[in-house]
Amino acid sequence: MNDHIPTFAVEDTAGNKFSSKQFVGKNSLLVFFGTYCPDCKKVLPVIEEVWTALKDDPRCQLVAISRGEEENVVSEYWKSNRFTMPFYLDPDKQVFSLFANNTIPRIYIVSPDNVVTWISVESLELSAKELISKIKESK
Repeated sequence: MNDHIPTFAVEDTAGNKFSSKQFVGKNSLLVFFGTYCPDCKKVLPVIEEVWTALKDDPRCQLVAISRGEEENVVSEYWKSNRFTMPFYLDPDKQVFSLFANNTIPRIYIVSPDNVVTWISVESLELSAKELISKIKESK
């Protein structure tokens, strides 16, 4: 915690890139997940709820990154769960390795000055409403 986010870039299924530079100036939620992970399956509906609440707020953003999975697997999971939040792919775990060696979900709140202000690993003890408050309060 209180570390700057490492430099990285990921792509979504349409080829749109997200760079760690895009954290600057926004309150951000960064989530590493795997559709095969039981704890992730519990957390992702809460993250979807957060996305639904914050997607129209220009000061906030969600960056969900699939760890070690192919596009078709994640896309199918999204479709079957009716998720609307965007996701990015890290099939070779290169980006994830900048943050940790193992254990997902990993949930980070990143302040507008690119600093991690809160972390949750392996579970999420907060409701969507509580998580939204933490994101908006991140300085």
